[in-house]
Amino acid sequence: MRFLRSPLFHASVIVLFSFYFSSDAAVAQEGHLTLQDLLSLKPVIESTLSPDGKTVALTRDGQIVLLPTQGGWPVQLTSTQGEKSGLDWSPDGKRIAYASQGSIWIVSANGGTPHRLTNAPGGAGDPRQATDRAPRWSPQGRWILFQSGRRGVNSLLVVSDDGNTTSYLTSTKEAAEDGHWSPRGDEIVYVTREKEYFSGRLNLLRFDSRGGQPVGAPVVLYTSPVDRGGGWSIRSAAWSPDGHTLATLLQNSGWSHLYLLPVKGGEPKQITEGAFEDEDPVFSPDGKSIAFISNRGLLEATNLWTIPTNGGEAHQVAKFDIPGLVSHPQWAPDSKSIYFNHQSPVETSDLLVQDLATQSRPRHLTETTPKNFSASARVPERVTWKSKDGKEIAGLLYTPRNIKSDVKLPAVLWIHGGPESQDVFRADGWAQFLAQAGYVVLEPNYRGSSGYGEVFRNLNVEDSNGGEVDDVAAGAQYLVARGLADPTRLAIGGGSHGGTMVAYMVVHYPNLFAAAIELYGVVDRQLFVERTNPPSAIRWMMKMGGTPTEKPEIYRQANVLLQVDKVKTPLLIMHGENDPQVPPADSAFFAKALREHHKTVFYFTYPGELHGFAQPSHRLDAWQKQLAFLEQYINPKFGTTTTSTEEVVFGGSDKQANAHNENQ
Repeated sequence: MRFLRSPLFHASVIVLFSFYFSSDAAVAQEGHLTLQDLLSLKPVIESTLSPDGKTVALTRDGQIVLLPTQGGWPVQLTSTQGEKSGLDWSPDGKRIAYASQGSIWIVSANGGTPHRLTNAPGGAGDPRQATDRAPRWSPQGRWILFQSGRRGVNSLLVVSDDGNTTSYLTSTKEAAEDGHWSPRGDEIVYVTREKEYFSGRLNLLRFDSRGGQPVGAPVVLYTSPVDRGGGWSIRSAAWSPDGHTLATLLQNSGWSHLYLLPVKGGEPKQITEGAFEDEDPVFSPDGKSIAFISNRGLLEATNLWTIPTNGGEAHQVAKFDIPGLVSHPQWAPDSKSIYFNHQSPVETSDLLVQDLATQSRPRHLTETTPKNFSASARVPERVTWKSKDGKEIAGLLYTPRNIKSDVKLPAVLWIHGGPESQDVFRADGWAQFLAQAGYVVLEPNYRGSSGYGEVFRNLNVEDSNGGEVDDVAAGAQYLVARGLADPTRLAIGGGSHGGTMVAYMVVHYPNLFAAAIELYGVVDRQLFVERTNPPSAIRWMMKMGGTPTEKPEIYRQANVLLQVDKVKTPLLIMHGENDPQVPPADSAFFAKALREHHKTVFYFTYPGELHGFAQPSHRLDAWQKQLAFLEQYINPKFGTTTTSTEEVVFGGSDKQANAHNENQ
């Protein structure tokens, strides 16, 4: 980790860590969550069902684990270095392909030494896209399709199952992703995104299975109308078992809905409709139904649904007492049950299976929720309020247990990124931890958020640092008006565009918050579009209405560096040093400008981190500092015992942290 040294550094760090350990120890004594608990959460993220439906392969602690679907002990399959992802069974169920250490590997389902199939150097540009990843076996088992950025642009390739032959399928002129084999293995459908068709284009490519080469030029099946805010795109398409039809998602109705597209040409047919968003369609093996995920009924939660292939009424498959999130549906080979991931505010993500012939509840195949989490976590309240212009804004509200009606508490507004993300009913460890530590926590889904349709998602187009900021400010005022929050003890925090929103708030509403945590956010949108990766640059120039030259006033409104003199709120800034999404220079220039204007700022950077903090030690350190910062400014602790002779100072309105980077 790196930090900015100042004359206050030594005492500040003492306070950071003494505040953390005293508060965390108190929480632990009460039997609540600790920060170590959050670090140890290990939900099921990725799993894949074997062709015979008898075994699930999933990742756990960086290794592949096999789990019988009818019950039994899990068996660890691999013990090699490096995280594993993109698990995919061979058609005969004897091998598993996966990505690790930037390459494609296969391993026998009976065990043994994994075999590395590719070993190309990573490409230029965004390191998250530069390596070989996402392997998918062909139906005949001879070839493995995968994605790679080894040429500096995302491409589709195939490698033979012995690793002796590797071929490019797409050119350097197109960025290709999400390739899927046809049932016969002689065609591949994939998605391309370019500036002219940024919402995506579905292409069909014929494939010669003998030589492992593409046959002819790709055929364009469908080009999506461009979303003017750049925030929506076609993600993939699923093949019907007979190979005649593709199921995909389009927002042609203003919401993301399910469409069927004939492979041989023709217009897409819409088969779901309504004021909700659908996702992840997959055909049943018998071709009679399509399983998909939808937030119909509650826009901040999702569930599992099915619909007849020829259209008709959708049916909710799984029933839960607590709203949550369903993802990654997989049909059993006999089409009689569906496997899927599920999480809720009191449960981490697990693998479940739903029998379609009965009305029984889904059966858990895994149980990853720690007892301390399930016993401590609470279901947030969905709340709404009116913004400055009258728009209704929704959010999730976490509160401490046993709130007294006459006590106003410190409150933290935690802002999601994207901005096309959404705060939902999920296992949100940080929000749960803060609520148990005595804070009211509000997560607002401000304009620009996904889940509420195209119109709402694009309300922030050409209006950065505008109405979206008013939405959040109105949320803070809602907490005060409801009698939950002390207006003198409000804080705000967030990462990515959530960090951007924090920066906007402290210049737009300088008297509202007593503390602000800005994590890897954008403060100068022109600097961002110059230095970020190409897709992000295109997306944000669309959202801003053009280039900085074409829309100078829009970019000026979004430039916090020009408005730093307005800041009154103490700021904690953190950024990963290798961030390919938001240039680290954004945070460096922000901290520098704040220091030059004699503002209170604490600035920390983390080596080796990309967009966000992945290394456990860095995550824990960041949480510790954020908690100590909140305690210093909106929830101070009194009566802690210490024998230190150092001055206890974190920082004040007349203090600043200013110097150069040092190693810690």
